[in-house]
Amino acid sequence: MYWSFRKFNFIYFFLALILLSIAFYNIFFNLGKFPIYSWDEARHGVNAYEMLRQGNFIVNTYRYKMDYWNLKPPLSYWAIMAGYKIAGFNALGLRLISGICALLTIVIVAIFAKKTFGNLASLISMLTLTTSTQFLINHSARTGDADSLFVFLFTAAVLSLLLSVKNDKWLYVSGLAFSLAFLTKSWHAGNIAIIIGLYLLLTGKYKTLSFKKWISLCLCMMVPILIWAVMRYQYDGFAFFKNMVSYDLLHRSTVAIEGHIGDESYYGIILCHFYFLWLVLLLGMILFYNFHKNISFDMFKSENKFYLIGLFLWVIIPFMMFTLAKTKIRWYILPVYPPLSIIIGVLASKILINGKWMIKLVLLSAILFVAHYYEGEIQTYVDNPIPNDQLSLIEKTKALNGVRGYNLFKYHPTRHKAVWAQSAVLTAELVNDLKVRSGDFHAFLNNDRALLLVKRKYFTKELITSNHLNIVASNKWGYILCKEKV
Repeated sequence: MYWSFRKFNFIYFFLALILLSIAFYNIFFNLGKFPIYSWDEARHGVNAYEMLRQGNFIVNTYRYKMDYWNLKPPLSYWAIMAGYKIAGFNALGLRLISGICALLTIVIVAIFAKKTFGNLASLISMLTLTTSTQFLINHSARTGDADSLFVFLFTAAVLSLLLSVKNDKWLYVSGLAFSLAFLTKSWHAGNIAIIIGLYLLLTGKYKTLSFKKWISLCLCMMVPILIWAVMRYQYDGFAFFKNMVSYDLLHRSTVAIEGHIGDESYYGIILCHFYFLWLVLLLGMILFYNFHKNISFDMFKSENKFYLIGLFLWVIIPFMMFTLAKTKIRWYILPVYPPLSIIIGVLASKILINGKWMIKLVLLSAILFVAHYYEGEIQTYVDNPIPNDQLSLIEKTKALNGVRGYNLFKYHPTRHKAVWAQSAVLTAELVNDLKVRSGDFHAFLNNDRALLLVKRKYFTKELITSNHLNIVASNKWGYILCKEKV
């Protein structure tokens, strides 16, 4: 008996290791080879780079001016800074901590499912989350955005809340994870607070908490946020907080800003686009349970009922709150993928353990087919980074001597100010600490430490001969010029 138990555990850990290896590949393969994306990866990357350069870990800047567009507290910037320190000032450093957080999310989901619902539920939950395409390749695990860190903290907060069924101390971990989630993605963390409140109410757990425990929970949820708020206030008073409330909360919730429109079906369509086959499988299992009451299913017994309530709130609250908000952006619902993976894992494990052999065979085949299909999509994506020729040209300045810290201008035949993509701004900073400028061609000519970026269609031999310029780098996008040979 003991030998059989050890053998079964060995099989579990062997399969879990295989799934973690697949997850590692899905997250980290070619991670630094994809070009930097504008909106919002590059913005976060610029904020983090400039904060690190200036030695100010509280105030985020963009092109060295206070940033009142990216109105997030600083935790996600700190994460990117850590990535820069570990992997260097490059795309890999920008994304490294996002990738680690995604891997940790898969790990804690697997551990929770194993401890709570068994080995089989754990493995299927891992498989589902490891092949969730939006979670991995869309504004999350493989980008330098705040979302992967936020999803990890969201997951830690709710899983800790569910574990508080057995030990109230987990409630304080949940509160602390909420505060860190707020310091990562601001008002988005409000979903966690709503889930905590509704969970305590619906389970009746609020009745068992003493006054001291309530105070401890509130302190865990608020103290880190208040510490940051006091530190931020020292720099610009209430200016940042006013924008956080007026624009990032109220305006974003009541108006479809920046063209991010959509109706009540928006997030349902997004889920179907990225997760359709897993949703079909989930619906099929739910229908199966409705027609096969003889299958043992203990989710409605004792503490498992509390888990069901928590998982349901975890899916429905973000979906509902972001549906009500007027601004619709597809990655807002990223936090629902971990609970959906757990639910699929739990339902599938019950059927595979208790169902008839034919049902088991059909379900297992369906799970493997869906996982294989989405893994194929992920592999196709990670194996084929599409270069950005403008960014590749800027990266060529890395080979030039003596240009570090130069100003970078962009040529336009008229005297219009240059419009810079955020990805170009960050690439210039990371490659050679170049500072992009909005001035025109004459501003470049009047600057002694400057490079000029010229699109190929605007380039002429007369441009370089009449102004005594030299070509220092080129590619099919265009040229980089300077006023004297570098």
